[in-house]
Parts: sequence; C-alpha cells; structure tokens
Amino acid sequence: MQILLNIEEDVFYELCPNDSDLNWEALERVYGLKESEESVDIVNIGPGADWMVLLTTFNIAWKLFQAPDIIRNSLDTWKRLINKIKSFKSNKKLISLDLDAAGMLAIDYLSEKYGDSSLDLMDAHAIPIVDITGMVRNAKPSLADHPYAYYIYTFYIAGRIIVMSVRSTGEIRELEAFNYSLEGLEDYVE
Repeated sequence: MQILLNIEEDVFYELCPNDSDLNWEALERVYGLKESEESVDIVNIGPGADWMVLLTTFNIAWKLFQAPDIIRNSLDTWKRLINKIKSFKSNKKLISLDLDAAGMLAIDYLSEKYGDSSLDLMDAHAIPIVDITGMVRNAKPSLADHPYAYYIYTFYIAGRIIVMSVRSTGEIRELEAFNYSLEGLEDYVE
C-alpha cells in the first residue's frame, strides 16, 4: 500500500539533512512514520524540483482485503492504518492514495455505516487520471508515476451490493446500492 504525503517546506531539510538519508526521528515526530513499519522515499512529482513529496509504502497487501475474516482478526493493525490515513487527510498532508489504501477507507466507511456485517469485495478498478511516468527520474513503478486516480469498488454487504468510488485524495461516494436476492437486483431505498 502506498501513500503520497506533502512535505512541509519548513521541515524538508530536517527530514533529509544530507540529501540521502532520512531523519527517522523527524519523520516519526512530524508524520508518525516509523522506520520499522514503513518504507519512505522522497520523490519529485512536479516538472522541476518544485513539488517534493514523501512516498510511503506500508507493508500490507491488497490480498488482506479479499479475506474479511483476516481483517476482523487483525482489526488493531487495520484500525491503526485507517486512523493514520484519516489523520494525514485531516491535517492536509495527504496528496494521494493507491488502490489498497483507498480500499481501506472504503471498507472503513462501509463498516461504520453498516456495522459488523459480512463484507466481501466483489471488484476493484483504478482509473488513472494523471500519468507522469516520464517525469519521475530513476523511479521504481509506484504511486508517484500516477498520483491522481479514481477508484471504483463493488462490495457485497448486509444483503446489498454497493458500488462506490474513492478519489486518490480520499473522498468517498456511494454511487449505487442494490438489494440482492435470488430473484435478482433491485434498487435499494433506505
């Protein structure tokens, strides 16, 4: 799972004092990122050296979300990551989320709305909005190549099929909701 975070100008030189090594004490103090849990790189997603950001990679795979029982069994880790993403968003540090991180926000949204219902991910798609692959020098394929995207998810929860979107900036919207039965689909009305 990858997240792009805004580097505040006044802390940039504190985070990377010698242009090569990251100051993990400053990263933990300012962003709550720990060296033992995350991989962090400073990348440039602008045309010049004008928009440096932190590319944070959390050691978690999307397969975790394809097995809801695993989510419930590791709820503490899941909630901690969700809370971290929400704090980045509320503190205006969040620039972009990848498909996995946006999916975590979608699952959190649904669990708050529908409670502890059985939840299954049926489908997920990423629609890249901006692709700057050629502008990022010496970069491994990452979120920095396509920082803005639109993600579409289809979930089955509480006898309903919910189609929702999450922007890479974290905004969530329910697009469609259907009642699901053996007779077929019908529009869901609350």
